[in-house]
Amino acid sequence: MSDNTTQRKALQQLQDEPDQERIAYYRKPFMVLWAAVQEASSELQDDYALSPELAQLWVAEQLRQVSDSLVDRLAEIAVARGESKSNVARAAGASPDNVLRRFPRLKTNASHGRTLVDNVLDTLE
Repeated sequence: MSDNTTQRKALQQLQDEPDQERIAYYRKPFMVLWAAVQEASSELQDDYALSPELAQLWVAEQLRQVSDSLVDRLAEIAVARGESKSNVARAAGASPDNVLRRFPRLKTNASHGRTLVDNVLDTLE
C-alpha cells in the first residue's frame, strides 16, 4: 500500500470518528485559544472602551484570519514535503476535486508571496 493510500485511509478513519472523539484532539488547544481571546479582549476593553462582546468578537476574527493564512501555509508545506494535493484537501475538510480552488497557492504558477501569518510571525522575532 502506498503512503498516499495509507494517509487517505487514516484521514477517512479520523473523519468517521464520532464528534466527541475528534473534538478530543483539539479541545485543549481550543481552551488555550479561548483564554487568549478573553485576555486580549480585556486589553481592548481597557484601551478602546469596547464592550466585552465586541472586543472578543474582534480578537476572534483577527485570529480566524491568521488561522486561515496558517492553514494555507501548512497546505503548501505538506505538498512541498510530498503529500498529495488530494490528501491535503481531505485534511482541510475540502473536496479533492476543489483543492486548487481551496488552496490557490498550490497552483503551479501561483504567487508565493507573504501571507498574513508571515506578518504575525515577524512580530515574534
